[in-house]
Amino acid sequence: MIALYVDGRVDLDARPAAIEAAVRSLDGAVHTLLVVELPTGMTITVGGGPDKLVVEVAEGKSHRWNVLDPRRPEGTVALVVDGEHVDAPARLCVDKEAALEAVRAFVSGNGARSQRLQWSADSPPRV
Repeated sequence: MIALYVDGRVDLDARPAAIEAAVRSLDGAVHTLLVVELPTGMTITVGGGPDKLVVEVAEGKSHRWNVLDPRRPEGTVALVVDGEHVDAPARLCVDKEAALEAVRAFVSGNGARSQRLQWSADSPPRV
């Protein structure tokens, strides 16, 4: 079973359509964070919105991967993640389509990181 944590609710048997809807609902104001957890304990966390999101896959306590913006812009992007204002590195802020691609690959591939995306093992502020 796949767990979806969003807006203080937990769905312990989340379906892919519900997970994708949760990603689409991230608006940077009211809905700013979701976590998908596999039975293995691996998680994918998506935070921010509405236009830019930070995506992190945790393969354990010390193995974390973030989706990169392929243009690798400089600077930071102001986001609200889990109700907190953060200045995330711009290169780690991606659009919703990239976030959806990451989530789809993670869920369908039992924790896989999409080969269509660029990933970094950098450790930004946790989302």
